[in-house]
Amino acid sequence: MNLFRNFSIKTRLLATFLLSVAFPIIVFTYIILSKIEVNIHTIIFLGIVSILIAVISAILVSSSVIAPIYIIINALQTFQTKKSAAVLRDYGDDEIAEISAELNRIFAEWNREIVSLGKKQFQQEKESEKNQYQISLAEQQLVQTRSLLTVARLLNTTFDFQTNLKTILDEAVRSMNVQWTSILLINREKNEMTVACVRGMEQSLLDTLEEEDYPSVRLKPHEGLAGVVIKEGLPLIANKGCKDPRFKHFNEFKDKDDKIAGLLCAPITDSEGNVLGVMNFVNRIVPPVFRNEDLTYVSDLCLLASLVIERNRMYSNLFTDVDTGLTAHNVWKGYLAEETARSLRYAQNLTIAVFEIDNFKNIAIETNNDFIDNILNNCGKNLTTLLRETDKASSVQERFFCMLPNTEISGGVFFAGRVKELIESETYTFSGKKYDLTLSAGIACYPMNVNEPNALLKSSLKALAKAKEQGGNKAVLFDQEK
Repeated sequence: MNLFRNFSIKTRLLATFLLSVAFPIIVFTYIILSKIEVNIHTIIFLGIVSILIAVISAILVSSSVIAPIYIIINALQTFQTKKSAAVLRDYGDDEIAEISAELNRIFAEWNREIVSLGKKQFQQEKESEKNQYQISLAEQQLVQTRSLLTVARLLNTTFDFQTNLKTILDEAVRSMNVQWTSILLINREKNEMTVACVRGMEQSLLDTLEEEDYPSVRLKPHEGLAGVVIKEGLPLIANKGCKDPRFKHFNEFKDKDDKIAGLLCAPITDSEGNVLGVMNFVNRIVPPVFRNEDLTYVSDLCLLASLVIERNRMYSNLFTDVDTGLTAHNVWKGYLAEETARSLRYAQNLTIAVFEIDNFKNIAIETNNDFIDNILNNCGKNLTTLLRETDKASSVQERFFCMLPNTEISGGVFFAGRVKELIESETYTFSGKKYDLTLSAGIACYPMNVNEPNALLKSSLKALAKAKEQGGNKAVLFDQEK
């Protein structure tokens, strides 16, 4: 078939025509010139042969034309439906071959255009993804900046250490979208780390942790992931969680450790670069892993935690009584003024309980200053364990002042009983002589037995004086009618 396509269609048609006409003419001319006698059967046979030759030639020529045309049609149909421009392989040398070559040129240009458009679209998509990422990153940074400003504003509303740590961690749980966070601080004297605050943890994991007293987890500064962070002074991401080989396991908390799927641990450093502790972020919810993009925000949270820790130390040095560890008395009076105004404004109960160690001057005369300091220090520590977060206590020598917001008289009496029971349960020995302490107490409550909140302190002192007049070792309620 390709043999015919080496000639043009016009040449093939002309050759076929000439072959169909020339064969009978030549045969009959030969018969006439040779004067050969032929019968009718011979003539019919020669006519049939001529017709067959013409038909066969026409079929061959038409096939050589139609077959490549069908190939072109199929290629065009494929292009129309699939938008796929395949190469036409035509080895002929006729007009159809020229059409195929032209179509190949058009298809090649189409493919180049498609490839070019695909590349441009791909580049545009990549650029769009990059822009979206930049926008998302900027939005995230804006949200985190607002979050940090919110925390900073809240930190300025109170000097209470635990309240400020909770503020930071509550915001960390919300903004980082984690299950819980914690702060571990280094105790240089005991060479260990203890949990200072935990927030966001599910209740089943909080069962063994008392509020503001987390004895359950203690680490040496070189142990676990926290030890690595303290040693290197850099944050660490462990998305394998408890399966990380550096993770410190506790046998008594194995069921809790197994729930740690991912961990981000960051150092809390002071202004001089000393590591004070670490902040842990446990189990990221969305996205399910911690990323390097989180480290900037985490570092800022650690900076705020560092400021809270250093401010608490400064506050303790400036506003805490050295002997008892309680609030300095002048500062306590400032708290009293604030609570007095608040109680008056919102009609809330406010109770003042003043305690005094009985026969303290005689004890001081019989002993020495170190012994007295030890008594005052133990009394202050014991009293602190009974205070709520909102309660404030102070001391002046052997006298202890306790402010109990939102507390009725019954609550004040119950508190006085607990204080007396705890402090009087200890025995002190000096030079072989035992000293058992007893306390006298005066209690006053606004508005239950004191009409003016500003008179609470004087009223409680009057009640204390009444208790001492009655022999001490008792608590007396203020009676404004006497």
